[in-house]
Amino acid sequence: MPFEQTSIVEVKPPTWDGATLHLSWVSTAPAGTTFQVYVGRRLAWYGTSRWVALTMPDSRVRIDVGTVGAGEATADFSASLPPAPGDRVALSWLGGSYLDPSGRDDVAGFLVFGSRRAGWDVDYTEPLAEIAAYPGGAPIDGFGIGGFGQGGYGRAASTYRWTSAALGSGTWTFAVVSFDRAGNQGTKAIMTTNIVAPPRPPAADSDGYRLRCIYDPATRKATLSWNPSPI
Repeated sequence: MPFEQTSIVEVKPPTWDGATLHLSWVSTAPAGTTFQVYVGRRLAWYGTSRWVALTMPDSRVRIDVGTVGAGEATADFSASLPPAPGDRVALSWLGGSYLDPSGRDDVAGFLVFGSRRAGWDVDYTEPLAEIAAYPGGAPIDGFGIGGFGQGGYGRAASTYRWTSAALGSGTWTFAVVSFDRAGNQGTKAIMTTNIVAPPRPPAADSDGYRLRCIYDPATRKATLSWNPSPI
């Protein structure tokens, strides 16, 4: 049987003891079922226990817990894991010299603007990226050059792409605008998308620690505390 997660009813919040990351889960699978744990889409552990001590990842990663069939403990099912929540935006657009409103075909590139925080309007004070129209210096589109018709009658167009940095959950708005060699900007193309991102790690203190533990010897209780996750 392939990697399955239907019997996993709860994955408890990981705990850090200063040396290893402890992860446990609740499953309706019968005793003796083999589990696999993937960290960052890589097989990190397998066995019949319902908890595991892992090496702390050096960055934010996704952890998947599931069951596998008899004799499949070491099988790599990473290719069949559920897709990770997308926390980046990939923009793609058609552009070319035909976008120059003056008709001189001197489009120099494209500016990408975006929200500074989820739910905010586009901030046009500073671009997130500047994409050159012709990296090689020579036009690759225009009347009689390149493909036919994508940029209007007899006008070719090229495809441009840009990918954002990791974003938090919420609604983000982006704008792409062409500019010519004189710095004049064309019409803005605006796109809005919704991001559902995994939670970020707690913010670090000034000393770099993300988790603190206070032990009370009188009650023999340990209290863990951490800062809110960055937005």
